[in-house]
Amino acid sequence: MQRIGNLFGQLCTFDNLLQAWKKARKGCGNTRESANFFCELERELISLQSALQTGAWHPSPYRFFEIYDPKQRQIAVAEFRDRVVHHAVVQVLEPHFERVFIHDSYATRTGKGVHAAVFRAREFLKYNDWYLKSDIEKFFDSVDHRILIEMLERKIKDSRFLDVCSAIILHGGNDGKGLPIGSRTSQFFANVYLNQLDHFLKERAGVKYYVRYMDDFVIFDDNRQRLKDLRGITDTFLAEELKLSLKPAATFLNQHLNGVPFLGRRIFRSTIRLHQKHARRITQRLACREKQYLSGDISEDFFLQSVNSYWAMLSYYPDLEGFRNSVLNSHTIKG
Repeated sequence: MQRIGNLFGQLCTFDNLLQAWKKARKGCGNTRESANFFCELERELISLQSALQTGAWHPSPYRFFEIYDPKQRQIAVAEFRDRVVHHAVVQVLEPHFERVFIHDSYATRTGKGVHAAVFRAREFLKYNDWYLKSDIEKFFDSVDHRILIEMLERKIKDSRFLDVCSAIILHGGNDGKGLPIGSRTSQFFANVYLNQLDHFLKERAGVKYYVRYMDDFVIFDDNRQRLKDLRGITDTFLAEELKLSLKPAATFLNQHLNGVPFLGRRIFRSTIRLHQKHARRITQRLACREKQYLSGDISEDFFLQSVNSYWAMLSYYPDLEGFRNSVLNSHTIKG
Protein backbone atom coordinates (compact mmCIF):
# COMPACT_ATOMS: atom_id res chain seq x y z
CA MET A 1 0.00 0.00 0.00
CA GLN A 2 1.38 3.39 -0.97
CA ARG A 3 1.57 5.68 2.07
CA ILE A 4 0.36 9.26 1.85
CA GLY A 5 2.47 12.28 2.77
CA ASN A 6 2.14 16.07 2.86
CA LEU A 7 -1.14 16.04 4.79
CA PHE A 8 -0.17 18.36 7.64
CA GLY A 9 0.10 21.35 5.30
CA GLN A 10 -3.40 20.60 3.95
CA LEU A 11 -4.76 20.36 7.49
CA CYS A 12 -3.47 23.80 8.43
CA THR A 13 -4.61 25.80 5.41
CA PHE A 14 -6.98 28.64 6.20
CA ASP A 15 -9.49 27.35 3.66
CA ASN A 16 -9.54 23.87 5.21
CA LEU A 17 -10.14 25.35 8.66
CA LEU A 18 -12.83 27.68 7.29
CA GLN A 19 -14.71 24.78 5.70
CA ALA A 20 -14.30 22.79 8.92
CA TRP A 21 -15.76 25.70 10.91
CA LYS A 22 -18.83 25.75 8.64
CA LYS A 23 -19.45 22.04 9.28
CA ALA A 24 -18.82 22.36 13.01
CA ARG A 25 -21.24 25.27 13.28
CA LYS A 26 -23.88 23.42 11.29
CA GLY A 27 -23.52 20.44 13.57
CA CYS A 28 -23.94 22.29 16.86
CA GLY A 29 -26.27 25.16 15.98
CA ASN A 30 -26.09 28.66 17.42
CA THR A 31 -24.65 27.88 20.83
CA ARG A 32 -22.92 30.63 22.79
CA GLU A 33 -19.58 28.95 22.15
CA SER A 34 -20.05 28.84 18.37
CA ALA A 35 -21.47 32.38 18.33
CA ASN A 36 -18.42 33.73 20.17
CA PHE A 37 -16.15 31.93 17.71
CA PHE A 38 -18.10 33.43 14.81
CA CYS A 39 -17.82 36.98 16.21
CA GLU A 40 -14.03 36.74 15.91
CA LEU A 41 -13.94 34.24 13.09
CA GLU A 42 -10.82 35.33 11.24
CA ARG A 43 -8.84 35.86 14.45
CA GLU A 44 -10.00 32.51 15.87
CA LEU A 45 -9.10 30.58 12.70
CA ILE A 46 -5.68 32.23 12.44
CA SER A 47 -5.05 31.45 16.11
CA LEU A 48 -6.08 27.83 15.59
CA GLN A 49 -3.91 27.62 12.47
CA SER A 50 -0.92 28.91 14.44
CA ALA A 51 -1.54 26.49 17.32
CA LEU A 52 -1.60 23.54 14.92
CA GLN A 53 1.50 24.68 13.03
CA THR A 54 3.56 25.19 16.21
CA GLY A 55 2.34 22.03 17.93
CA ALA A 56 0.63 24.06 20.64
CA TRP A 57 -2.84 22.66 19.97
CA HIS A 58 -4.01 20.00 22.41
CA PRO A 59 -7.58 18.76 22.79
CA SER A 60 -9.52 20.11 25.76
CA PRO A 61 -11.54 17.85 28.09
CA TYR A 62 -14.87 16.58 26.78
CA ARG A 63 -18.16 17.42 28.42
CA PHE A 64 -20.45 14.42 28.89
CA PHE A 65 -24.19 13.91 29.12
CA GLU A 66 -26.51 10.91 29.07
CA ILE A 67 -29.26 10.10 26.57
CA TYR A 68 -31.83 7.31 26.85
CA ASP A 69 -33.07 6.89 23.28
CA PRO A 70 -33.50 4.00 22.70
CA LYS A 71 -30.95 2.93 25.32
CA GLN A 72 -28.63 4.72 27.70
CA ARG A 73 -25.57 6.22 26.05
CA GLN A 74 -22.92 8.66 27.19
CA ILE A 75 -22.42 11.42 24.61
CA ALA A 76 -19.15 13.36 24.52
CA VAL A 77 -19.13 17.04 23.54
CA ALA A 78 -15.82 18.59 22.51
CA GLU A 79 -15.11 22.29 22.82
CA PHE A 80 -16.14 24.11 19.65
CA ARG A 81 -12.51 24.91 18.78
CA ASP A 82 -11.66 21.20 18.93
CA ARG A 83 -14.68 20.34 16.80
CA VAL A 84 -13.26 22.56 14.07
CA VAL A 85 -10.02 20.55 14.23
CA HIS A 86 -11.96 17.26 14.11
CA HIS A 87 -13.73 18.29 10.92
CA ALA A 88 -10.48 19.61 9.45
CA VAL A 89 -8.78 16.25 10.07
CA VAL A 90 -11.62 14.26 8.50
CA GLN A 91 -11.72 16.57 5.46
CA VAL A 92 -8.08 15.74 4.78
CA LEU A 93 -8.39 12.00 5.40
CA GLU A 94 -11.75 11.32 3.75
CA PRO A 95 -10.72 11.38 0.05
CA HIS A 96 -7.87 8.95 0.68
CA PHE A 97 -9.87 6.45 2.72
CA GLU A 98 -12.88 6.59 0.40
CA ARG A 99 -10.66 4.79 -2.11
CA VAL A 100 -10.20 1.82 0.23
CA PHE A 101 -13.64 1.64 1.89
CA ILE A 102 -15.92 -1.00 0.38
CA HIS A 103 -19.07 0.06 -1.44
CA ASP A 104 -21.44 -1.45 1.13
CA SER A 105 -20.27 0.46 4.20
CA TYR A 106 -22.91 3.14 4.73
CA ALA A 107 -22.32 5.15 7.93
CA THR A 108 -21.26 8.83 7.80
CA ARG A 109 -20.24 8.71 4.13
CA THR A 110 -21.31 11.10 1.39
CA GLY A 111 -24.06 9.60 -0.75
CA LYS A 112 -24.65 6.72 1.68
CA GLY A 113 -26.60 6.78 4.97
CA VAL A 114 -29.38 4.84 6.69
CA HIS A 115 -31.88 4.80 3.81
CA ALA A 116 -29.32 3.59 1.26
CA ALA A 117 -28.25 0.82 3.66
CA VAL A 118 -31.86 -0.28 4.18
CA PHE A 119 -32.58 -0.44 0.43
CA ARG A 120 -29.34 -2.30 -0.22
CA ALA A 121 -30.27 -4.87 2.43
CA ARG A 122 -33.66 -5.38 0.79
CA GLU A 123 -31.98 -5.84 -2.58
CA PHE A 124 -29.69 -8.54 -1.16
CA LEU A 125 -32.61 -10.22 0.62
CA LYS A 126 -34.30 -10.79 -2.74
CA TYR A 127 -31.48 -13.12 -3.81
CA ASN A 128 -30.93 -15.02 -0.56
CA ASP A 129 -33.07 -17.17 1.73
CA TRP A 130 -31.01 -16.72 4.90
CA TYR A 131 -29.18 -13.95 6.72
CA LEU A 132 -26.80 -13.50 9.66
CA LYS A 133 -27.51 -10.31 11.60
CA SER A 134 -25.09 -8.98 14.21
CA ASP A 135 -23.45 -6.00 15.81
CA ILE A 136 -20.38 -5.60 17.98
CA GLU A 137 -20.30 -5.70 21.76
CA LYS A 138 -19.65 -2.21 23.22
CA PHE A 139 -17.97 -1.18 20.00
CA PHE A 140 -17.01 2.44 20.66
CA ASP A 141 -15.80 1.60 24.18
CA SER A 142 -13.69 -1.28 22.83
CA VAL A 143 -11.73 0.30 19.97
CA ASP A 144 -8.05 -0.27 20.71
CA HIS A 145 -6.03 2.95 20.39
CA ARG A 146 -2.79 1.22 19.47
CA ILE A 147 -4.41 -0.83 16.70
CA LEU A 148 -6.21 2.22 15.29
CA ILE A 149 -3.05 4.35 15.27
CA GLU A 150 -1.13 1.53 13.56
CA MET A 151 -3.84 1.41 10.87
CA LEU A 152 -3.34 5.12 10.23
CA GLU A 153 0.44 4.71 10.19
CA ARG A 154 0.16 2.05 7.47
CA LYS A 155 -1.70 4.55 5.31
CA ILE A 156 -0.02 7.85 6.28
CA LYS A 157 3.68 8.78 6.45
CA ASP A 158 3.26 12.41 7.58
CA SER A 159 4.42 12.33 11.23
CA ARG A 160 3.04 15.77 12.17
CA PHE A 161 -0.40 14.91 10.85
CA LEU A 162 -0.25 11.56 12.64
CA ASP A 163 0.60 13.40 15.87
CA VAL A 164 -2.66 15.37 15.61
CA CYS A 165 -4.66 12.19 14.90
CA SER A 166 -2.98 10.38 17.79
CA ALA A 167 -3.70 13.25 20.17
CA ILE A 168 -7.40 13.05 19.30
CA ILE A 169 -7.52 9.24 19.60
CA LEU A 170 -5.59 9.00 22.87
CA HIS A 171 -7.70 11.79 24.37
CA GLY A 172 -10.82 9.59 24.28
CA GLY A 173 -11.61 6.46 26.25
CA ASN A 174 -9.75 4.82 29.12
CA ASP A 175 -6.85 2.38 29.49
CA GLY A 176 -5.90 2.64 25.84
CA LYS A 177 -9.38 1.91 24.52
CA GLY A 178 -12.48 3.75 23.41
CA LEU A 179 -13.73 6.44 21.06
CA PRO A 180 -16.14 9.04 22.49
CA ILE A 181 -19.62 8.84 20.99
CA GLY A 182 -20.63 12.14 19.37
CA SER A 183 -17.30 13.19 17.89
CA ARG A 184 -16.91 13.54 14.10
CA THR A 185 -13.49 11.92 14.26
CA SER A 186 -14.92 8.98 16.26
CA GLN A 187 -17.42 8.29 13.49
CA PHE A 188 -14.73 8.43 10.83
CA PHE A 189 -12.16 6.40 12.79
CA ALA A 190 -14.85 3.77 13.48
CA ASN A 191 -15.14 3.21 9.72
CA VAL A 192 -11.35 3.03 9.42
CA TYR A 193 -11.24 0.45 12.22
CA LEU A 194 -13.98 -1.79 10.80
CA ASN A 195 -12.70 -1.46 7.24
CA GLN A 196 -10.44 -4.42 8.05
CA LEU A 197 -13.50 -6.52 8.89
CA ASP A 198 -15.15 -5.45 5.61
CA HIS A 199 -12.19 -6.53 3.51
CA PHE A 200 -11.73 -9.75 5.48
CA LEU A 201 -15.33 -10.79 4.85
CA LYS A 202 -15.41 -9.72 1.20
CA GLU A 203 -11.96 -10.86 0.08
CA ARG A 204 -10.79 -13.63 2.39
CA ALA A 205 -14.08 -15.15 3.54
CA GLY A 206 -15.66 -14.75 0.09
CA VAL A 207 -18.84 -13.04 1.27
CA LYS A 208 -20.81 -11.61 -1.66
CA TYR A 209 -23.82 -10.03 0.04
CA TYR A 210 -22.91 -7.87 3.03
CA VAL A 211 -24.12 -4.51 4.37
CA ARG A 212 -22.61 -2.58 7.30
CA TYR A 213 -23.77 0.59 9.01
CA MET A 214 -21.24 1.48 11.72
CA ASP A 215 -21.02 -1.68 13.90
CA ASP A 216 -24.40 -3.04 12.77
CA PHE A 217 -24.13 -5.50 9.86
CA VAL A 218 -25.93 -8.23 7.91
CA ILE A 219 -24.53 -11.08 5.80
CA PHE A 220 -26.87 -12.77 3.29
CA ASP A 221 -26.57 -16.26 1.79
CA ASP A 222 -28.66 -19.16 0.48
CA ASN A 223 -26.69 -21.62 2.59
CA ARG A 224 -27.59 -21.69 6.30
CA GLN A 225 -24.55 -23.74 7.28
CA ARG A 226 -22.23 -21.34 5.54
CA LEU A 227 -23.66 -18.48 7.61
CA LYS A 228 -23.17 -20.53 10.79
CA ASP A 229 -19.53 -21.03 9.80
CA LEU A 230 -19.16 -17.33 9.01
CA ARG A 231 -20.38 -16.42 12.49
CA GLY A 232 -17.49 -18.31 14.06
CA ILE A 233 -14.96 -17.06 11.51
CA THR A 234 -16.06 -13.46 12.02
CA ASP A 235 -15.91 -13.67 15.81
CA THR A 236 -12.41 -15.18 15.64
CA PHE A 237 -11.17 -12.48 13.27
CA LEU A 238 -12.59 -9.70 15.46
CA ALA A 239 -10.99 -11.14 18.60
CA GLU A 240 -7.57 -11.78 17.07
CA GLU A 241 -7.17 -8.74 14.84
CA LEU A 242 -9.33 -5.97 16.35
CA LYS A 243 -9.81 -7.01 20.02
CA LEU A 244 -13.59 -6.95 19.52
CA SER A 245 -16.40 -9.49 19.83
CA LEU A 246 -19.88 -10.02 18.45
CA LYS A 247 -22.77 -9.14 20.76
CA PRO A 248 -24.34 -12.54 21.56
CA ALA A 249 -27.86 -11.21 22.15
CA ALA A 250 -27.84 -9.38 18.78
CA THR A 251 -26.26 -12.15 16.68
CA PHE A 252 -28.61 -14.63 15.01
CA LEU A 253 -29.52 -16.47 11.81
CA ASN A 254 -32.98 -16.26 10.31
CA GLN A 255 -34.96 -16.84 7.13
CA HIS A 256 -36.00 -14.11 4.73
CA LEU A 257 -39.69 -14.81 5.47
CA ASN A 258 -39.26 -13.35 8.97
CA GLY A 259 -37.74 -10.11 7.69
CA VAL A 260 -34.44 -8.48 8.64
CA PRO A 261 -34.45 -6.17 11.70
CA PHE A 262 -31.97 -3.50 10.63
CA LEU A 263 -31.58 0.19 11.54
CA GLY A 264 -35.02 0.52 13.09
CA ARG A 265 -36.80 -1.18 10.21
CA ARG A 266 -37.94 -4.71 9.46
CA ILE A 267 -37.03 -5.45 5.87
CA PHE A 268 -38.88 -7.95 3.68
CA ARG A 269 -38.42 -8.73 0.01
CA SER A 270 -41.54 -6.82 -0.99
CA THR A 271 -41.92 -4.23 1.76
CA ILE A 272 -40.20 -2.29 4.53
CA ARG A 273 -41.85 -1.74 7.88
CA LEU A 274 -40.86 0.30 10.89
CA HIS A 275 -39.73 -1.73 13.85
CA GLN A 276 -42.38 -1.49 16.55
CA LYS A 277 -39.99 0.20 19.00
CA HIS A 278 -38.91 2.72 16.37
CA ALA A 279 -42.52 3.56 15.47
CA ARG A 280 -43.33 4.03 19.14
CA ARG A 281 -40.36 6.38 19.59
CA ILE A 282 -41.53 8.54 16.69
CA THR A 283 -45.03 8.91 18.11
CA GLN A 284 -43.66 9.65 21.60
CA ARG A 285 -41.19 12.25 20.33
CA LEU A 286 -43.83 14.06 18.29
CA ALA A 287 -46.27 14.00 21.19
CA CYS A 288 -43.57 15.51 23.40
CA ARG A 289 -42.78 18.22 20.83
CA GLU A 290 -46.48 19.06 20.47
CA LYS A 291 -46.81 19.36 24.25
CA GLN A 292 -43.72 21.62 24.38
CA TYR A 293 -45.16 23.84 21.65
CA LEU A 294 -48.60 24.14 23.26
CA SER A 295 -47.00 25.06 26.59
CA GLY A 296 -44.82 27.70 24.91
CA ASP A 297 -41.49 25.92 25.57
CA ILE A 298 -40.56 25.75 21.88
CA SER A 299 -41.41 27.94 18.90
CA GLU A 300 -43.79 27.10 16.07
CA ASP A 301 -40.84 26.92 13.67
CA PHE A 302 -39.00 24.42 15.90
CA PHE A 303 -42.14 22.30 16.23
CA LEU A 304 -42.71 22.27 12.47
CA GLN A 305 -39.07 21.38 11.85
CA SER A 306 -39.53 18.28 14.01
CA VAL A 307 -42.69 17.24 12.16
CA ASN A 308 -41.13 17.89 8.76
CA SER A 309 -37.98 15.93 9.59
CA TYR A 310 -40.01 12.81 10.35
CA TRP A 311 -42.21 13.41 7.31
CA ALA A 312 -39.11 13.52 5.12
CA MET A 313 -37.64 10.41 6.72
CA LEU A 314 -40.81 8.36 6.28
CA SER A 315 -41.28 9.62 2.73
CA TYR A 316 -38.41 7.35 1.64
CA TYR A 317 -40.68 4.35 2.21
CA PRO A 318 -43.94 4.30 0.19
CA ASP A 319 -45.18 1.29 2.19
CA LEU A 320 -45.19 3.44 5.35
CA GLU A 321 -47.56 6.05 3.91
CA GLY A 322 -50.43 4.91 6.14
CA PHE A 323 -48.34 5.22 9.29
CA ARG A 324 -46.93 8.55 8.15
CA ASN A 325 -50.34 10.05 7.47
CA SER A 326 -52.02 8.72 10.62
CA VAL A 327 -49.26 9.77 13.01
CA LEU A 328 -47.79 12.92 11.53
CA ASN A 329 -51.05 14.47 10.40
CA SER A 330 -52.39 14.11 13.94
CA HIS A 331 -49.64 16.38 15.24
CA THR A 332 -50.80 19.66 13.78
CA ILE A 333 -50.85 23.07 15.40
CA LYS A 334 -54.08 23.62 17.23
CA GLY A 335 -55.67 26.86 18.36
